[in-house]
Amino acid sequence: MKKSLKIVAALAALMLLAVSCGVVSFTGRRQVLLFSDSEIAALSDESYAEFMSTAKISSDADASAMLKGVGDRMVSALESYMKSHDMESALSGLKWEFQLVESTEVNAFCMPNGKIVFYEGILRYADTPDYIAVVMGHEMAHAVAKHGNERMSQQAALNMAGAVVGEVIGAKKGAAAKNLFNIGFGIGSQAGVLLPYSRKHEYEADKIGMYIMDIAGYDVNAAPEFWEKMLDGKNPNTNDFLSTHPSDAKRIAALNEAIRTKPEL
Repeated sequence: MKKSLKIVAALAALMLLAVSCGVVSFTGRRQVLLFSDSEIAALSDESYAEFMSTAKISSDADASAMLKGVGDRMVSALESYMKSHDMESALSGLKWEFQLVESTEVNAFCMPNGKIVFYEGILRYADTPDYIAVVMGHEMAHAVAKHGNERMSQQAALNMAGAVVGEVIGAKKGAAAKNLFNIGFGIGSQAGVLLPYSRKHEYEADKIGMYIMDIAGYDVNAAPEFWEKMLDGKNPNTNDFLSTHPSDAKRIAALNEAIRTKPEL
């Protein structure tokens, strides 16, 4: 009886996925979002505070000012555009902030609540306002497209699906079969669902970031140029089947195509 109730509950949860849909701004792609903006923001605030408690803010005042200047300009343009196109809901829960931290790592990230961090190392490549805008736009796009919420929702959906099928198999064939299935399900989920979605998010963030650049008046041609700079001096990653990021060569090709087909914004 308890197993039947668990199966019914899990199936009900899966039915919820079908109605918990959103639409990504700029691309129109449908997505499943199971968490509220306030829940995502609270988790992001906590994680960001933990990171900043150990990070060292850069002492490079000029670089920090350039970073903030680009970020403020892009946010202002984006907010005006979204308001004029009745898409302000996509910015719910976002409280933009820009930080440059000391690190030689070539990296940047954006929390789902709009907190953006650049590592000093990436400025070796993002050494002009246009190139900073490429990285900034990409990171802003992850937040605007609610990729963090979608990623969490995908994992929740997989857990629910695993619970449903696991209960059925467990009820019929015992714990050994159930455990074996759970192991197989985990491998299949990682290779067949989660990582490909991550690559999809990266390509989508590149495209939306390029749109945000355009809205803010930056040169969109800087986007493929930036990734060409990143590609120089290292071996192209041509095998990205199990990579969470597209290879630089494929990214450049996708950006050039997005620029060629870019609509008037």
